[in-house]
Amino acid sequence: MEIRAIPIDHILADTAQPRKYHDEESLQGLADSIRQHGLLNPITVTPIPGSPHYRIVTGERRWRAAKLARLDALPCVVREITDEERLTEQLIENLQREDLQPLEKARAIQQIKETLNLTTREVAQRLGLSERSVNYLLDLLTLPEEIGEAVVSSPNRPSAGQITEKHARYLKQLNSYPELQQQVVEHIQQERLNSEETEKLVRVIRTDPLRAQEILETPPAQREQIYQQLRELPHMDDERAVVENHMPSSHAAQKVLDILPLLADIQIEQLQEDELTALQEALHSLQMVVESLLHACKQRSTNF
Repeated sequence: MEIRAIPIDHILADTAQPRKYHDEESLQGLADSIRQHGLLNPITVTPIPGSPHYRIVTGERRWRAAKLARLDALPCVVREITDEERLTEQLIENLQREDLQPLEKARAIQQIKETLNLTTREVAQRLGLSERSVNYLLDLLTLPEEIGEAVVSSPNRPSAGQITEKHARYLKQLNSYPELQQQVVEHIQQERLNSEETEKLVRVIRTDPLRAQEILETPPAQREQIYQQLRELPHMDDERAVVENHMPSSHAAQKVLDILPLLADIQIEQLQEDELTALQEALHSLQMVVESLLHACKQRSTNF
């Protein structure tokens, strides 16, 4: 491994670097430390062909802090690496930082998928993450940008009015109702709803969208009554019968109706934790299929 001192003005940031946001206060703190103790860990750079300059592979935050500290040169590990290796190393380094925002992680993962033509499973294996975790992050890209930007990485702390990755999983279910989705975001922030409370609110809105405005305008303490009312709705078998009576004959529609009793037979309260997790994943996949079919139906209907 070659380490050399390189003039700081010969080192360039990587414009494809996944990390876009740098906390100024934290950066200044690191600069003060570097000014006092020097840069203890070298950054990694790669030569730019036909140029005296080097592009940062990992360590951009240290480089930025060193510039604030007015260092003239930096200790650097110089490596010849491929674009594939560079992207992977940058993302791994950034994923290990707590202050990298979830949407930044999601964009970086998507960039790696597209640039290296990898499947979600392959990306997860390279990054040492579960495929489920990668899918949850990629789901953030389906949210409106202003909501995605507001999502913070604080899964183990009270929400305190912030939108966490868990909140985002439920907000995604309202992508077809953007106005209601934004109102739920405001309720999360104003009422400091946790992820479980958000899940209840989203579920009840999706169950009875015609009452969504009434539900959202109901004081939090009284919403539990509405949740209880919806839990007491007729069993899904009865709902299926009503649907069948009003549904025109259709082989495609019948396929959907045939699975409703199977879903209705699932007893949530009897499931163990691992079974519940598996069911949530299966229902998430089902939801994506349903949303895709609804979108295709909408497009097809424009031809009639």
